[in-house]
Amino acid sequence: MVRVISTSLAIGLALTACACFPRVASAIDLTRFYGHIHSKRSGDACHPYEPFRCPTDGTCISIQYLCDGAPDCQDGYDEDARLCTAAKRPPVEETASFLQSLLASHGPNYLEKLFGSKARDALQPLGGINAVAIALSESQTIEDFGAALHLMRSDLEHLRSVFMAVENGDLGMLKSLGIKDSELGDVKFFLEKLVNTGFLD
Repeated sequence: MVRVISTSLAIGLALTACACFPRVASAIDLTRFYGHIHSKRSGDACHPYEPFRCPTDGTCISIQYLCDGAPDCQDGYDEDARLCTAAKRPPVEETASFLQSLLASHGPNYLEKLFGSKARDALQPLGGINAVAIALSESQTIEDFGAALHLMRSDLEHLRSVFMAVENGDLGMLKSLGIKDSELGDVKFFLEKLVNTGFLD
């Protein structure tokens, strides 16, 4: 609505300028303005101030319109629950890199201590590091995460206890999992990011 009003206002001001100042009219180039409006639906790259492209209709929107409660994409994708959850979480690449560093430091079965027996062999039974990173990013809650990766109830409850320990400041739980003192801060920081975005709700 605001964009339509500002577009109408800009065109109105330009037309007023043409009528009032005929010599200046030749300096006003409405084709660039008009072309910008229509480029929103074309295959062109989005403008830096509207970097998010709706996947279905190609409309480019500003980041401020993502997850604001009002759909701007034709199919409402900019209000999708998984997208909005992921927007609050660490980026998938950062999560995947973090998981990879833990595996590199402790071996391919290390994350079994966090995610249960399906997390052996560098998370391959769960779909691999990227699948786990995506699930951590997109799952609104720990229950959603367990469902996405088909975790057994006992493994999910163990993971919940790890997150609750972190939430309560109990680093002893992390130490009992074999996390080195030099890694404690990073692991705690990472898990807290998930907790602070509603992962335990």
